[in-house]
Amino acid sequence: MSDTRQNSYMNGYAPSWCPGCSYFNVLSALTECFDERGIAENGVCVISGIGCSSRLPLFLNTYGMHTLHGRPLPAAIGARLARPDIPVVVTTGDGDLLSIGAAHFVHAARKNFDITVICLDNRIYAMTKNQTSPTSPIGYQGSLTPYGKLSAPLNISELAIGSGASMVCRSCACDKTHLKKMFDDAMNHRGFSLVEVIAPCRTFGNQQKDISERLYDLQANGHQADDKESAMRAAAHVYDSDSDANAGIPVGVVWKRDDMLCFDDQVERVAAENKGKYSSINDILDELRPDNVNR
Repeated sequence: MSDTRQNSYMNGYAPSWCPGCSYFNVLSALTECFDERGIAENGVCVISGIGCSSRLPLFLNTYGMHTLHGRPLPAAIGARLARPDIPVVVTTGDGDLLSIGAAHFVHAARKNFDITVICLDNRIYAMTKNQTSPTSPIGYQGSLTPYGKLSAPLNISELAIGSGASMVCRSCACDKTHLKKMFDDAMNHRGFSLVEVIAPCRTFGNQQKDISERLYDLQANGHQADDKESAMRAAAHVYDSDSDANAGIPVGVVWKRDDMLCFDDQVERVAAENKGKYSSINDILDELRPDNVNR
């Protein structure tokens, strides 16, 4: 990185990813996004779980947490509720988010918490030397599946839309300009926003060579992101390339609804509707006593 304000988001620790890893592009796009949004170093919280992708907050001079495997979302929700004045960004991977962390993901999306989740999907557990992940293609020969993976890949964008997320985007780590735009769009959105980043692993991910040649922009092709049926079709196409080497891979805003209240707004609405109803906790307890509830 050049010696610009963007560099002020870095804490001086050199990233420990493999040389040429696509995650360097993600880190650069994210800090440029922070810079262009005018976010102060203490004006954002970046939270992660465990894995190559989850190392990202370790290199930043921002608020942040490196949490347990699969548990970045509970920590992020807590941070958001405690400090609603600053944005919360989660950096996670396909194994961290969609295996041990899948239940947290579904319910965080369903409740529409106002956080941005960036999932770096390399379709394997790379840090532990090439085990198959929930998004690995059928037949992939990981270090623990020498005869090939048997189960179908889990599609994170389909899962997010079906779970109730109010914004779902997709980008590729090879295109920093597009990546930065998706980060900015997601952070502008009020509600649960997912950015699925196609991020082939340089060391183990040979199944994703030349992926950049198959990308096409949804918005440039007239995609209507507020149409759920169209969004689910676009989400489904990301893995067409597993069976067809010539299949296009859609990127852009897959799904977006601005009329879905985020969790913060739901709480504020309930509070406003019940303003002045209770003078103390005893009033609430009295109302909930069995003799009152059964009336």
